[in-house]
Amino acid sequence: MITLPSLNNLPSKWDEIRYCLETRVFECGVMPHPNLTECEAGQFERDFWDNIGCAPEEYVRIRRAIRLLEARYPDSLNELTSAAIATPLGEMLAVFGNKGLCLLEFVGQKHLEQEIAAVQKALRGRFVFREDERTQLLRQELDLYFQCRLKTFATPLEMIGTAFQKQAWDALLAIPYGETRSYKEQAQHLGNPKAVRAVAAANGQNKVSVLIPCHRVIGSDGKLTGYAGGLNRKQFLLALERGEVQTALF
Repeated sequence: MITLPSLNNLPSKWDEIRYCLETRVFECGVMPHPNLTECEAGQFERDFWDNIGCAPEEYVRIRRAIRLLEARYPDSLNELTSAAIATPLGEMLAVFGNKGLCLLEFVGQKHLEQEIAAVQKALRGRFVFREDERTQLLRQELDLYFQCRLKTFATPLEMIGTAFQKQAWDALLAIPYGETRSYKEQAQHLGNPKAVRAVAAANGQNKVSVLIPCHRVIGSDGKLTGYAGGLNRKQFLLALERGEVQTALF
């Protein structure tokens, strides 16, 4: 199972919020939060980062993701092999269907719950955390990738999305290691240069980070653009592929 950070080290003055986080996150559309002044809210955010190691919103997303992964799905006919994989950029959740890897995302990132639900619905499966040859291969390949010793992955993929989304993701796979493309160039690759927004939306629905390299798509002005895993991770991945990261640190 993916790792849920412990709140034991959170200062006692935040016990009320801690109780809400541990018991009420499934009842609320947003993070449960008592009325705090702007100064108090800022202090809470800092204390949470310093003592827990992530943002409160990320903790909430992890709890909600775990609930989906642990849920029983009576009509599920398939077992979806799942694994938690440690990387230099944080823990990742991997899920395999019968044909291949269908989800690989950073734990706690935005939209992870929706992606887990989409995979479950599409494959009518229940999540089973276990190791097999596919999870072992993926672990090995990610380890080599983050050491700058692997440029092409052999782990089989099982894309879950619309026909257009799959076309957009195939275009991502065509971007060479260490290079970038703009959304406009990706749309041109698909033969539809006016579909820039549709391409950007399809990239945002990509459920397999790193292997389907949406991090290699940037704005036409060269600036980094949206990335569900966080722009800091996107920047790191691009730097890694340019050989600008000291891999010995990892």
